[in-house]
Amino acid sequence: MSHTLRLPTLIVLALSASYCGDSPSDSGTSSVEDTGGAGQNGTTGPTAGPAPAKPGATAGAGAKPVATSAGASAGSAGRAGSPGSTAAAGTGPAAPSGSAGAGTSAAAGSGGPSQAGADAPAAGADGNEAAAGSSAPAAGAGGDASSGPIPDPVKDPVVWGVGVGVSDVPAAVKFYTEVMAMTVEKENVQREDRVETVLASTKAGRGSRLILMKYNDGRETRKISAKLVWQAPSPSSIDRAAAMHPDYVSRLNIGIVQFDGPDTYIQEVGSSFDTGGTGIMEPYMVALGFSVTSSPATSSFWQMIVGMEEAPLGSFTVTDASGTASIAEVTLTIPTGGGSAIIPQEWTPMRNSKDNPVKVVLFVPDAQAAAEKAMAAGGSIVQPAARSDVYENRLLIVSKDPDGYLVEIVQ
Repeated sequence: MSHTLRLPTLIVLALSASYCGDSPSDSGTSSVEDTGGAGQNGTTGPTAGPAPAKPGATAGAGAKPVATSAGASAGSAGRAGSPGSTAAAGTGPAAPSGSAGAGTSAAAGSGGPSQAGADAPAAGADGNEAAAGSSAPAAGAGGDASSGPIPDPVKDPVVWGVGVGVSDVPAAVKFYTEVMAMTVEKENVQREDRVETVLASTKAGRGSRLILMKYNDGRETRKISAKLVWQAPSPSSIDRAAAMHPDYVSRLNIGIVQFDGPDTYIQEVGSSFDTGGTGIMEPYMVALGFSVTSSPATSSFWQMIVGMEEAPLGSFTVTDASGTASIAEVTLTIPTGGGSAIIPQEWTPMRNSKDNPVKVVLFVPDAQAAAEKAMAAGGSIVQPAARSDVYENRLLIVSKDPDGYLVEIVQ
């Protein structure tokens, strides 16, 4: 079945208008003190290696979402499929001109390999003044998730999960389990330079996994320009629940809500990103955005490695935990519907975009071929192909994109 991510016109217009004022949120935007640095990326953890293919569900194409005004072109996250099932690819309408919203930066996690999950599109952060946004074509697609934590071998590439560095694992777990209704799938996963906790939207049965990464060297994981985007039936209820947790700062509340979550990562929540989520009463993640030094270079990297397509989202003025700046975004999605959308963000003045503790986990049909494309696109290989029990003895190659963000390539 094909599903489409949509953003209602009224919400788009409201978002566009909201960026023109000094107070984008109903509850008021309060800037967090401008301290804290960007985190450095750590070395990658244990490698995983080739494993025999298991019969069963293929991570398939999901719905093609439309680029949202909040800077997220949310991909429709695939519901956990039974073995052998593949989600059909869908297409979505383009968002109206001016609808693209700015993604705000947030605290960063450290990037490193992780064993997390399914698809996730990224969200935009709050802004206090909107530049004219360009009309963006349908973007972002969600992939069908396999029935277990590690998907069966895939025919098409899938953004299976995203990882962020955190300073306080118990506090972050409490937030994502209580507010976002995630469940802890694995904990105390030992990697070379960190310990990981993997969360999944088990109740929703949809969306990407989130890997919380606690680095052994205590590196900075706050005020790093990154954001997470979520689908939920009642964004305002999520906002109220989040307000009870540390680090909460409201950024936007006009149908779509945006607020600072753990380690000041921006959390964006909307109810209309994924039409395939109709009837699902629990939130689930649909996208990831992060700061880059060159959007064209990052776009080229993802286009080459997994064939992502680009939809420009526009430029905006944004206020986040690190202050006010302008931001230009594009949304990148796998045309076959493979998991989360990726949103490169160019900031002016430029934010630190090098070696931040944020990572992406890809499942691909041919890890070596993807790694060679990554190197040709300006990336690098951190760990060559090897087996690891982190991914159930699958083949894992750990690479970095041009800015040093970790990309785990799993076959």
